[in-house]
Amino acid sequence: MRAFRLVAVLVVVLGTASLTISCGKDSQTTTSPTTTPTSPTTSTFVSRLTVKGAVSRSFTATQAGTVSVTLTNAGGPFTLVGLGLGVPTTGIARCALNTAISTTPGASPQITAAVDAGSYCVTIYDLGNLTETIDFSLTVVFP
Repeated sequence: MRAFRLVAVLVVVLGTASLTISCGKDSQTTTSPTTTPTSPTTSTFVSRLTVKGAVSRSFTATQAGTVSVTLTNAGGPFTLVGLGLGVPTTGIARCALNTAISTTPGASPQITAAVDAGSYCVTIYDLGNLTETIDFSLTVVFP
């Protein structure tokens, strides 16, 4: 009977020792926050531009990055119009332009600009050479 107790005590002691050994040294795992990369947003703007008119569209950059504006169609491949990038405001065109150019439609961005997170707008306008209303389309890629 005494030998049985001794074996039982040894089993308990060895079992506790093995638990202590296996649990005595935890390895620390550090997890870093996971960030999901966001791809740029692409927005296509299709409308009509009247003689002596201007049309604007606002958008919001959710983070700092690069905005590119591509006028892909403006009544024909040789139609010269004004194209600008700015910040929303009140008024007729509702866009205070920071960048403004004269351009014809094309496949490459006509305007590229670094921006911070915030509200922006793009405007297309008649430079004074339109004789009739034209259809246009432009693409804005923004962060």
